[in-house]
Amino acid sequence: MDKRLLDQVQQALQAQQDTIKRQQQMLDDQEQYIAQQIRQKDQDIAELTNSLKKLAQTKTQELERLPTLFKQLQTSMTEQTSVLNGWVQHRKNHVTTQATLINELFALGNVQIQLVEQLKTYQSTIAPPDYLESDTAQLESNTVKLESELKELVSAQSKIEQSQAKITGSQTEIQTELKELNTLLDKLEK
Repeated sequence: MDKRLLDQVQQALQAQQDTIKRQQQMLDDQEQYIAQQIRQKDQDIAELTNSLKKLAQTKTQELERLPTLFKQLQTSMTEQTSVLNGWVQHRKNHVTTQATLINELFALGNVQIQLVEQLKTYQSTIAPPDYLESDTAQLESNTVKLESELKELVSAQSKIEQSQAKITGSQTEIQTELKELNTLLDKLEK
């Protein structure tokens, strides 16, 4: 009877020890899992920190380059504006020359018209030879042709002036953009 009770007690103690071992093993496994999770979290945090540092460095470099880019853009726009101003001045000179030429052609046309009228008056007082009538007819034909060409020149001059007005408008817009860029660059430098 005592031996059987002692065996039962020993079995119970053995079972309890086995249970304690299993629980200890479970605790060890849980600690290993927690340690692994902590290591993984630390690695993730380190990688995230490195990524943030690289991003901050990249942004810092971009911000440092921004004034240089603004300067380059300003220089480029200044050069383009200078070239445009030169071209506009050349076009103005061309338009002025064209206008002067047209005025002189008008004056020449008027003189030729007056000459034809005077020749007609002169011819009416005398009996002209056949060749003089032929020259006069040719002169009248040339005068009509000249008047037509003068009208075409006037039309071309009008188109040139319209184009000049558009170019001047574009130049004004570019100068306004350049002023705004200078203002932004001044603010950035401050």
